[in-house]
Amino acid sequence: MVGWIRTGLRRGRAVRGAALVGALAGTAVLGGAGCGPVADSGPVTLELLAADYGERTAVPIREYWDDLTGRFHEANPDVSVEVELVPWEELDATLAERVEQGRPPDISQATFYADYATEGLLYQAKEMLPLPVQSDFVTTLAHAGEVDFQQFGMPFITSTPRLFYNTALFDAAGIEEPPASWEELADAARALKDSGVTTPYALQFGPDSIHEEAMVWMLAAGGGYTNLSGGYILDDEDNAKALEWLRDSLVAPGLAGPDPRLNRGDAYAGFMTGEVGMLMVHPALLPALKAHQIPFAHADFPAMRGGAAVPAGHSDWLLGFKEHGHAEEIGRFLTFLYDAENVARANAQNGSVPATESAGQMLRASDEFEQLWDFIDQMPGAQLQPVNKSTWLPLRGEIQQRLATAIEPDSDVEAVLRELQTTAGTLEKAGTSEAS
Repeated sequence: MVGWIRTGLRRGRAVRGAALVGALAGTAVLGGAGCGPVADSGPVTLELLAADYGERTAVPIREYWDDLTGRFHEANPDVSVEVELVPWEELDATLAERVEQGRPPDISQATFYADYATEGLLYQAKEMLPLPVQSDFVTTLAHAGEVDFQQFGMPFITSTPRLFYNTALFDAAGIEEPPASWEELADAARALKDSGVTTPYALQFGPDSIHEEAMVWMLAAGGGYTNLSGGYILDDEDNAKALEWLRDSLVAPGLAGPDPRLNRGDAYAGFMTGEVGMLMVHPALLPALKAHQIPFAHADFPAMRGGAAVPAGHSDWLLGFKEHGHAEEIGRFLTFLYDAENVARANAQNGSVPATESAGQMLRASDEFEQLWDFIDQMPGAQLQPVNKSTWLPLRGEIQQRLATAIEPDSDVEAVLRELQTTAGTLEKAGTSEAS
């Protein structure tokens, strides 16, 4: 690993004190801590299925896994971990196929886990991880990994987006501050358009990102996908207000550029080339922005009437499958993976947000990682998609296919949302019938 990361992490540990590091080191399982005595059954090889992000990460993900599994095996010579990488877009489908064939891996990364948990295929976190590791997860993320109040999904690649803006374009348009309300966002977008910016605000309503972008706006209007009890509220009045505002105040006057249905990659590319003035960005883009010396800053996404909105969050998950009976070995490896320095090192490299409090504190204590501080501070208050509902995956697909019609001219926003709410209800009833 590159030296600047090691140096920064050492400095972070010194600042936050030896007590926290000592506590975490006690859970790092370099010998045999875990969920019980090590089974005397000879060497074990764990199969791990993970996502290959291609060029989206600053450091190839294969290097991350090779380094992590190599260091783990040195400390645990009786356990090896073989990592199979598949393209990120194919990860969930590949895992589902393996499970259907009766050959799931011991550990898998996934964006969705609820069905596997309800079918009894997964270990609970408490069956694998020591209590100090379980309690170290950011609370919001730990709860998002629960089904029926039991944690099955362990947060892995976690993130929360913020409103990024090109400071040079803002200066040229005479905009002095980032917008603090939707009215100010529209004013800034008009000023950017008048100064010649092609896409003042990049609305990511393309098929791969609409469910995330729409959630940002819905939360900022006071709505969201679910209520406090976990029930779907797609047809909520605040959700309708958010989409109607987008249709009338951003899309109709051309403030979302020539294409308001951008996929995330295209939106990010436009920001890199100076064609986009504002957009929601995850911290994964930070290394590329700095490498290409793009003039940028970021701010809280504004609530409709002002102030900071409830932020959206995202996580991929690590799952431990019961099939091969390797709970103890899986627990040892995951405890090593979630060691504070291992988590902080990975997040510092690739611009993601630590899933654990200890790693967040480690990065927060070092000025070298100041670019991540706002994201770390934002994550505990973030609301995640309802991935703990078995109906979310098919409903997400319907949102990706149908929600963009709500921002078309003369669209009936309420009708679009009612139809999606009806779909959600149908899926919920079907799930209840299958369970009974």
